[in-house]
Amino acid sequence: MAATKAEQENSKIPGSTSIETAPSLDAPVVAQRVGPMEVLRIPDFRWMVFASVFMVFGFEARAAVQSWLSYNLTGSQAWVGIVNGVPSIAVIALSMVGGLAADRFPKRDILLVVRMAIVAMSFLTGYLIVSDLMTVWILLALALAQGSIVAFGMPANQSFVVELVGRDKLMSATSMMQSSGMIGLIIGPAVTGIMIGAWGAGSVYFLVGGLGVIGVVMLMMVKNRSVHRSDDSKSAWGDIKDGLNFVRSDSVIRVLMLLNLLALFAGFIMPLIPVYAEDVFNVGGEGFGLMMAAFGTGGALGTLVLVFTGDKVYKGLLMISTGALFGVLMIVFAFSREYYLSLVLLGLMGATGLAYVITISVLVQSHTPDEMRGRVMSLFGISMQLFALGFLFSGLIAEATSNELALVVGGVGVAVPPLMAYMFSAELRGVS
Repeated sequence: MAATKAEQENSKIPGSTSIETAPSLDAPVVAQRVGPMEVLRIPDFRWMVFASVFMVFGFEARAAVQSWLSYNLTGSQAWVGIVNGVPSIAVIALSMVGGLAADRFPKRDILLVVRMAIVAMSFLTGYLIVSDLMTVWILLALALAQGSIVAFGMPANQSFVVELVGRDKLMSATSMMQSSGMIGLIIGPAVTGIMIGAWGAGSVYFLVGGLGVIGVVMLMMVKNRSVHRSDDSKSAWGDIKDGLNFVRSDSVIRVLMLLNLLALFAGFIMPLIPVYAEDVFNVGGEGFGLMMAAFGTGGALGTLVLVFTGDKVYKGLLMISTGALFGVLMIVFAFSREYYLSLVLLGLMGATGLAYVITISVLVQSHTPDEMRGRVMSLFGISMQLFALGFLFSGLIAEATSNELALVVGGVGVAVPPLMAYMFSAELRGVS
């Protein structure tokens, strides 16, 4: 397609930002055969993948050290759940605003601002720890601030990939992004455990900040895409209502969003991993890091399988089976007293959990029109944040009753609804 006159003139302005038109999103998927590695031939997508490795490493390392730090500051499962779960409230409150921004402004610019703010927060947190100024209340305040920042950028991050690669490569691209991010999920917690034991929790935050800077530089290499605007004359609230109405009126999207609410119960496992490491298996910080790394390794292997097979499998059945299996594995983990068996269980949970999330994400994006994608993915992000809110409920239940009961509640909550939805929803059985 020939460039418009305005675009041609803008390209001649020294120092102007290059904005490219997104690849066609409306071409039939059957129009070409897409190899699993085809997406890596797109330069901007390659930079996104590289940036994702560093950013996810930082995110997972920060999540791990935050859980460890909150438990060691208080000795309370409830506080682990509070520090990790309360920030999800900020995400739920601000995600629709972030989704509206993603539909109105260049997504790469939004991501740059968000990630630079997260880098600054990491350095600040590290300074407070090494200066012996950290308390659990300050840690909670910092977690809330970070949750607000993440909320604003999440819809842009989730909906940018399809603009880089097009719908026909979306499953492979999404799986590739998750798989590359799993490198951080594998290495991040393991390195976190080693660094906590050797130099303290503050060193982890400084490492996270440094790697975040590298990720920001790589993201700068990605060119902006044009923005698909639906109606500039509408108010922000009018645009948000349009997004809500679309989700409510589309039967497939509605069922998928409801199933994504199961993230609340899936999150029950995470705040209890440091508790099991410290009180059940007595393996300390390094053992805790290996447990988190096992979860990440399973996730990486699962997403790698989807890179090669995701566009060929029946996605509805894949989503149901992986969701149900995740819940069963959580219940088995609850009663395991063998450390190495628990590592295997966590690995399998990582594989099934990530496959479930990726499949729902791809189905939601592929069934959503371009001009609605930011707002719809913001709602998807809200439901995903229930995963973190599950930290809160899990910690409270475990504190009041037992670790085992908390995990059984979570496992049943994850396993049963997908099976029921598959039995009673014709829309879900027909989705592909």
